[in-house]
Amino acid sequence: MAQQIIVVGLGNYSIDELPMGVYRKLQSADTVYARTLEHPVIKELTDLKWQGFDSVYEKHADFITVYEEIVDTLIKKADTEDVIYAVPGDPMVAETTTQLLIERYPDVKILGGKSFLDDMFRAVNIDPNDGFTLLDGTNLEDTTLNVRTNTIITQVYDQLVASDIKVTLMERYPDEHPVKLVSNARLGVADVITCPLYEMDHHAELSNLTSLFVPKISEQQQMYNDFQYLEQTIDTLVSEDGCPWDKVQTHETLKRYIIEESFELIEAIDEEDIDHIIEELGDVLLQVMLHASIGKKEGYFDVREVVQELTSKMIRRHPHVFGNKEAKNIEDLNQIWQSEKLKEGKVKREKLEKIFADYFLKLYDKTKLEGLSEDELKEFINKGDLTI
Repeated sequence: MAQQIIVVGLGNYSIDELPMGVYRKLQSADTVYARTLEHPVIKELTDLKWQGFDSVYEKHADFITVYEEIVDTLIKKADTEDVIYAVPGDPMVAETTTQLLIERYPDVKILGGKSFLDDMFRAVNIDPNDGFTLLDGTNLEDTTLNVRTNTIITQVYDQLVASDIKVTLMERYPDEHPVKLVSNARLGVADVITCPLYEMDHHAELSNLTSLFVPKISEQQQMYNDFQYLEQTIDTLVSEDGCPWDKVQTHETLKRYIIEESFELIEAIDEEDIDHIIEELGDVLLQVMLHASIGKKEGYFDVREVVQELTSKMIRRHPHVFGNKEAKNIEDLNQIWQSEKLKEGKVKREKLEKIFADYFLKLYDKTKLEGLSEDELKEFINKGDLTI
């Protein structure tokens, strides 16, 4: 008959912070299973029989496999005995094995220890009520970062992990952004190292009790690479209190500019000038953002609907990438693409845009090296020599 699994939290640092109920539960156990034996409480309670899972970490290359083996072992043990399983901190805060146990086993009881977060907030002098993001440093992706809130990153236990975290953070934060490495936070004290982001992996004083505090970005200019900030900027320009030119534009008045900006992008591509390409891609994006902001102002749509429609279309039309279809060659790709378009109910029509594009590129190729003035280009066009 399956027994109960009791997950107990050992707190953030020493036995002084251990709740009496947790202490008594530990004392009552024949064996206490521990995710790791590297914890100050375990080193103090030497009279208990501890069985750690530290060796499991050495068997696997990724943490989720480690956690799954630990959980599988605990569930197997629970077939014949009540299991007491000890984890650092609070079992419900940044503890993957607890979540896996809750998902996979019907009878899990939680006895909380003190979370490291309380001491972390004291160490860096912030109020969590202002908002913060908590992330696992061993599973960090730039898409999970929110530069608008303070961020705490756990599991910064060695320089290799710190290096990976640094590289990910530098996708969204300036290299010089100040961060704090916090170790051994307990009872209102902590070891805190403040340094620029690019130096965070230069420090050897890292351990399994180290976390990283990343302050939110407060300088406006540092938000210039943020898509939401771009959206807010364009929304301001087209608002009634915005720019006199932008706020009176319509979808109709802006039509020609997407053509003009596309032409300038083509020029930049031919010049093989990366900086110029970046600038012109930005100008093409500006046209998209202006149309989206106008749609938002008029109450019809916003840029999120544009992004949603595009993402949905790309996933839907690429089942060979995001689904289970196979495409071995271009012919297979074309067939899949046309098949998905038919499922969308697209009505077949004349591809006039392709004819316009052919004529434009023919004209462009004939004149791009001529150094023509505006009047000379008009004269060339009026001759009508654009046979394709």
